[in-house]
Amino acid sequence: MAELEAEAQGGVGLEDFFRVLRERWWVIVVTVAVVVAAVAAWSLTTTPIYRATTDLVFERSRLDTALLGVQLFTYESDQTRNIQTAMAAVTRNKSIAEGVQVQLNSQKSPHELAEMVTATAERNTNVVSISAESPDPGEAAAVANAFADQFILYRQRAARATVIAAREVIQAQVNSLSPTDLQSDYGLMLQEKLETLRILESMQTGDFNVLSRAEVPTSPVVPQTERNLVLAVVVGLLVGVGLAFLADRLDKRIKNERMLETEMGVPVLAAVPAVEKLPRRGKKANRSSRPVGFSGHPLLLESFRTLRSSLQYFSVDKRHHVWLVTSGLPEEGKTTVTVNLALSFALSGKKVILVEADLRRPLIHDYLGLEQSQGLSNVLAGTKKAPDVLQLVRADEFLPPESRRQPGEVDPRLLQRNLYAITSGPLPPNPAELLASERMGHLLHELAQLADEVIIDTPPVLLVSDALVLAPYADGVIVTARMLATTWTEVREVRTLFERAELKVVGTVAVGTKHGPGYYRRGYGRYGYAYGYGYGHPVKK
Repeated sequence: MAELEAEAQGGVGLEDFFRVLRERWWVIVVTVAVVVAAVAAWSLTTTPIYRATTDLVFERSRLDTALLGVQLFTYESDQTRNIQTAMAAVTRNKSIAEGVQVQLNSQKSPHELAEMVTATAERNTNVVSISAESPDPGEAAAVANAFADQFILYRQRAARATVIAAREVIQAQVNSLSPTDLQSDYGLMLQEKLETLRILESMQTGDFNVLSRAEVPTSPVVPQTERNLVLAVVVGLLVGVGLAFLADRLDKRIKNERMLETEMGVPVLAAVPAVEKLPRRGKKANRSSRPVGFSGHPLLLESFRTLRSSLQYFSVDKRHHVWLVTSGLPEEGKTTVTVNLALSFALSGKKVILVEADLRRPLIHDYLGLEQSQGLSNVLAGTKKAPDVLQLVRADEFLPPESRRQPGEVDPRLLQRNLYAITSGPLPPNPAELLASERMGHLLHELAQLADEVIIDTPPVLLVSDALVLAPYADGVIVTARMLATTWTEVREVRTLFERAELKVVGTVAVGTKHGPGYYRRGYGRYGYAYGYGYGHPVKK
């Protein structure tokens, strides 16, 4: 089972990728539509927000060193930190916001004005951008420019305060000198520095200058409807594809022949296209609605020719073959495959005996229009012999017109086209015991001597063990599975049952493949078939 897990969980190939897109395109379309509709609704109901930006440039002043010969202002060695420190003051310094309120005569509080503003630095540059957002584009531009103005004034005041502090120290020293000392070299030097500091005070810019002032924006930054819709389509596609693959991953149904072959561990002998239109629930299907025979369903002929040819490679040393057909659960095409395979062998000139070994829910008599009053249960009960219950099937009724015998035709090859059937007979209360009896083994051995091909229809193997009981008498077991209905867990259970019993499964038949429009579909409740497999439960007519 570990090998099965590894095979099933392999990577998604290109074929699987396109298969998922083809089968689940509606998931992607619905997802894109929902995402686009949600984004469009949000864009239409969202209040437009406008953004205006003022750019400042940081230019470190060196006038203190040039005029005084000493560095009067302290800077971080990392210029980036200098800019980041200045940026923090834009929105965190209360005095700047208060100055903006006064400058604009705004009714908003300093805190509300500060909440409108962000300050960012362009990477690897000395440019700082002060941006303001507002539903009013004019207000956004005014607030951005006002914060820039007040920030520069704040920086100027801070720089001038530093110069004033130094000037006051020098002024105190000058005031302490006598008139004679003022005329000395030391006194003249202090007076010169005092004058220089006055000049330096008037020249302070705060190291920041306006590079470009904010203009009134003409388009909002929120919402950007066109961009949002394009992104919504892209995101919707990505999410939709992801959901499609997730749904496919969670879907346990067998989707194609390759997956069936991988899970069952045996080759797919034939793929039967979907030609059946199942009746609505509660309505009984008539014989013509089922894909039995090739007169009304010519698409099936080639599929069963392929199945017939595939089986010829097994037990090539034997003239007579016994084939057992089963499925995991009901409604997976086992009976129609059994009947059509028998018709295909008959069409090739073989003598075929079809055995209805489903003594719980037989259908072959209904499909072929045969009598059910006497059949297999009578033989197993010892009241009849095999020749007594053999019924000749008018195979020509189920074959294409070109393959039928014409009136008066005596072609020996066509005369060999014989198909016989043994129906279930009366339904017994103990089908399992009858099928496991020695008499059943003797009957199959006798039939194998009478016909070239013996084909046995059995109940689903996951519901009852009848198929496992009869499989040792067969040259090979054929398991049918319906695409997009049978699950991989079911197939693994079937495989495990036959492997534990050491019984030979020669291959599978994929029923309902999408070679044409439509898949087989069925509703829930398929497991209700099990009710017909209890003792003493007659088949509902």
